[in-house]
Amino acid sequence: MQTRQTITIVTSPSVNTRALPPIGGLTSPTATKGPVYRVEERSRTIYVSSDVDPSQWDTHSLNTMFTLAETSENGQEGTTEPIRRTHSYVDSHIIITEDVPDQVDEPRITSPRVSVYRSRRPVIRGAGTLSPPLPEIPKRSSPVKTSPARQRILFYHKHDPHYGFTNFSPHPVIYNGKKYPTSEHLFQSFKFQQHRPNLAEHIRTCSERPSVAFSEARRFQPEVRPDWKQVNIEKMDETLFYKFTQHADLQAELLATGDAELIEDSDKDAFWGVGADRKGRNELGKCLERLRAKLRGNGC
Repeated sequence: MQTRQTITIVTSPSVNTRALPPIGGLTSPTATKGPVYRVEERSRTIYVSSDVDPSQWDTHSLNTMFTLAETSENGQEGTTEPIRRTHSYVDSHIIITEDVPDQVDEPRITSPRVSVYRSRRPVIRGAGTLSPPLPEIPKRSSPVKTSPARQRILFYHKHDPHYGFTNFSPHPVIYNGKKYPTSEHLFQSFKFQQHRPNLAEHIRTCSERPSVAFSEARRFQPEVRPDWKQVNIEKMDETLFYKFTQHADLQAELLATGDAELIEDSDKDAFWGVGADRKGRNELGKCLERLRAKLRGNGC
């Protein structure tokens, strides 16, 4: 990795600095008297101030002055008081630029300056290239506040909590004066009630087991109402409303879930549940959430 060192010469007065001894013949041609330069070193950057305007600075004189400073550091004669600075083998090129202070800079660095840009090449005094300005450090943005993750309640298996949220739970439902062993019986019967009431009655009475009602409805699939896919979610909403309003314990259990996301954790059904890949539509869980909001709105 290459390292670039920079010497910056500014015109602001400096405190606790040491003046260079007079150097013959190094005065600016437009100055009324010989300029006095002061040199100090700060973190590998040399600041030089003078009592003359920067437009009158003599770049040749400054280069000679830095050469004398290096000579004194190496213990050779040439100055009466040594000037300490970091030794390096560099090219130098003095460029007078306008100093535009940043809002966060120290107030005293506000004047035009002379910058000596330095490379790592061996000692050859000559022209160099002005390096591009360092990129501005972006301001750190405030962390984005995120709301806590929504609680999730999974239900499906008989031995797990909230099995009553499934249509297979042993909660009978009364509809139009008739008792259905489970909400699954009522839901499957909706596929036939309008146009095949005899099949709807068969579904209701075929067995106490919800799995049998499901199988029988599938067996008569060709007889299912043709618009079933358009109304099935609506009929599920209706089925759950009868079930949860007829069983106070289920209604209290549903309301106790707060605003949690309700998920039928079925690995066999990707429509009513989440399916094997957990990416299913979970329509039963959504129906239950709608029912929960409706029960609260009714003051139940």
